[in-house]
Amino acid sequence: MTKLSIFSEDTQAAVDFFAAAYESNEYFMRNYSRCRELLLVEKDPEGAAEAVMFGIRHARLLHMDDFLLPVIYIDWMLPELVHELEKQGIPEAVIQDSFKDVEIWIQSYRKYHEGQVGLDRVEWVFRSLAGKVRRFGSLQFEEVTYEFPFLIFENRQSGEFQALACPDLLIDQDGSISGTNGRSVKRETKTYLDFGDRALTGYRVDLKSGTVKMESPVLLNTKEWELKLAPGEKTVAVHIPEGSDLSSDSIDSSFCTAKNYYDNQILVCDSWLLDPHLEHILPEHSKIISFMNRFHKMPVLTGRPQILERVMGFDFTMEELEQFSCTTSLQASLKKYLLDGNEMFTTAGFMLWR
Repeated sequence: MTKLSIFSEDTQAAVDFFAAAYESNEYFMRNYSRCRELLLVEKDPEGAAEAVMFGIRHARLLHMDDFLLPVIYIDWMLPELVHELEKQGIPEAVIQDSFKDVEIWIQSYRKYHEGQVGLDRVEWVFRSLAGKVRRFGSLQFEEVTYEFPFLIFENRQSGEFQALACPDLLIDQDGSISGTNGRSVKRETKTYLDFGDRALTGYRVDLKSGTVKMESPVLLNTKEWELKLAPGEKTVAVHIPEGSDLSSDSIDSSFCTAKNYYDNQILVCDSWLLDPHLEHILPEHSKIISFMNRFHKMPVLTGRPQILERVMGFDFTMEELEQFSCTTSLQASLKKYLLDGNEMFTTAGFMLWR
């Protein structure tokens, strides 16, 4: 494989200019060695990110460019990272696409730090560098442990899906998990799930609205319904990088290519891009709406909707909304919708992947 360049010219220039200062400091060389060991030998991106954060704190004490440190470490490790992924049998094009995420987050950091080169989404980026998150075309894919508190069933004859809530889940008056969006709870109901010899009873999820229907429990005959996915099992998560082409052809191509590398039948996702309320602020034939409609929806507990940071900007708060100056039609539609007293939600979803 030819030498891989993953940084923009400005990023590489900053790395080349400041690297010597870090290289001449014994602490940073020891810290780098530990990070390298965790990422390349132990295959532990979370541990490697934690080690780097200690390095960032030390750089801050020395009044150095603290968040440039992980970028410098990545530059030093890059040839070995590429070699490791090649050994895993990952094609060159997939490695190149997967590593694009590094510069995406560097540019995001620059946007909110007056043009300074740095990286603060270290753990996420390390997951791509370790080959745990792989990009195929427009989308990223990652083997994960399924954690959403819902059991997913498929009808053995019709192929219809149902999702039942796990027991002891607190659901608010609107069918969201209590505490979602930091909203006040006017009425709260606890779910239950009863497994009998031939059937199970529980509360179903409305897979179109992504809310739990608490009016009355449903009964599923176990001869008719097959359990496809439950918490604690392995599945594949899809992630949507910033700037992805969400056209139907591009998404179909991503799914088709990625399927060759995984054997799971159910694909899961959680994102602002799955929120059914997007239909109120986007055109019917929007690429985002088309992508959202591929998934069956489920509620997910988040303190604030992800759409605020992804559309309005990181660290955006609702207190800023009225005075916010919109520069895109999506921002303008979202602002009006929220000021009219409506809510948006981060939403989980799943789809069959055969």
